[in-house]
Amino acid sequence: MHLRQIMRAVVRQPVWAAVAAAPLVPALGALAPDPRLPAGIAMTVLCLLAAAVYVRLQRSLARTRTVAVAPDTAKSSRVVKLTEQKRRMLERWETRLNHGWSATAGARLAAIAADSEKGPRDTQIQALAALCGHRAAVVRDRRPARTLRVDIAIASTLNLRGGTTSANEAEILAYLSAGLTVALVHHPVKERAMARPVDPKLLALIDDERVFLVRAGDTVHCDLAIVRFPVAFEHLMEDRPRIEAARTVLLVNQTPFEEYGPTGGYGTAWSIRDVHRNVTEWLGAHTWYAIGPAVRDVLRAHHAEEMAGIDLADDFWYETIDVAAWTPQEHRVRAAGDPIRIGRHSRDHVTKFPNMAKRLRAAYPAAPGIEVHMLGGHDALHRILGAIPPGWTSHPFGTMSAVDFLGGVDVYAYFIDENLAEAFGRAPLEAMAAGVPCILSPDFAELFGDGAIYCEADEVEAHVRRLAADPLHYAERAAAGRRVVHERFSPDALLHRVHGLGVATAAPIRTDDLLSLEGAR
Repeated sequence: MHLRQIMRAVVRQPVWAAVAAAPLVPALGALAPDPRLPAGIAMTVLCLLAAAVYVRLQRSLARTRTVAVAPDTAKSSRVVKLTEQKRRMLERWETRLNHGWSATAGARLAAIAADSEKGPRDTQIQALAALCGHRAAVVRDRRPARTLRVDIAIASTLNLRGGTTSANEAEILAYLSAGLTVALVHHPVKERAMARPVDPKLLALIDDERVFLVRAGDTVHCDLAIVRFPVAFEHLMEDRPRIEAARTVLLVNQTPFEEYGPTGGYGTAWSIRDVHRNVTEWLGAHTWYAIGPAVRDVLRAHHAEEMAGIDLADDFWYETIDVAAWTPQEHRVRAAGDPIRIGRHSRDHVTKFPNMAKRLRAAYPAAPGIEVHMLGGHDALHRILGAIPPGWTSHPFGTMSAVDFLGGVDVYAYFIDENLAEAFGRAPLEAMAAGVPCILSPDFAELFGDGAIYCEADEVEAHVRRLAADPLHYAERAAAGRRVVHERFSPDALLHRVHGLGVATAAPIRTDDLLSLEGAR
């Protein structure tokens, strides 16, 4: 055999080459001047042999995993292409497997993978691939279970886009300002954006020193457990941590039905009984808090029988907002003779606007000396009105920040679908915090008190013109809004509330301090 052929064989089969060379070690050692040299050579060869075996085994394992997760189905004569229905079914089970429901999803996928009598082989392969991928992720992300002692634990859906995430963020910042520690539990809504990651705003707060993201298998001891967004807890996830709380509250920030009429509720619903049972099973006895009068009134008027036996607090768990974070860097200064600008912002959904075109036009009058500016709602306005009216400016949602938008309007008007049970009203709260006088429908009077002007849609224009003509009245209404924000919706108000529930708080940062919570973040 030529030398070149020998070298190629060594490269292709390094393990066998090492084994073949091993008997030569004693002979080489006999020629060595130092008697310890043979042992050293032998140990070196054995180490190299072990390393080569390890590398080969690792490569074989990697190839096996690759084949299991992404097999070459083209070589199988029994392959039947997955139907769209089968594909969606497998995707649903895989999503459940990876995002909180691993026990039932794992059992179902294992049954599919083991069923060689029914269904196409591709279905079995995809089910097995999902199980292998999940197992690999578990091994890759494995860490020892933790036992944490914190002041407050928050269980909520942390991947939502909108008000729930804003409320969670504002409360966490308030707790941090008082020196409290917080544990976060992400509980997805089953079958709704389960694979979406935790919102970046909340991830930015997690430092594993004061804010912790808790996983299944962890144990948390806390003074207060806060459960927010009851929709998620209609189906309790299986992969959850153990939480031992001195007190537990459930914050009802959505009504069971989206809308209510003379015959009751309709639209997407969640079950009061299921949510109460699941939270009790996980966290024990707890108290329900409505986030405002609208939710409380709906629970009492439309769900009295279901609420029987549930501890519903008399006071409210208002949302929290930091005035300093919502103070625009630049406020519009209206010169003499300039039109007064009415503004509003919301997500783009028809229920966020009056459902009758006549009432919508009255609430936002395109009249001489008045401009109307909207942030969000571009598509909804087209659906209700057919087109954006003259004198209106519509900014698609996301084209500018809400605080910058509020800095560019003079008056804020907020009117919605008459049948929508608006759980809170975060948008007008943000306008008040920004120092913009608010004109609202009477439905919000109990929530915001003296902080706004209340009227029907056809009375908006008269109030707008009075604010434009009377600078003193304008200043009084702007100040009243901020005063109510501080009294009811500030971080101080929240800390006072949790202190009453057994959480020991240090002196909080006040909302009028130079350093805002937003700056602290």
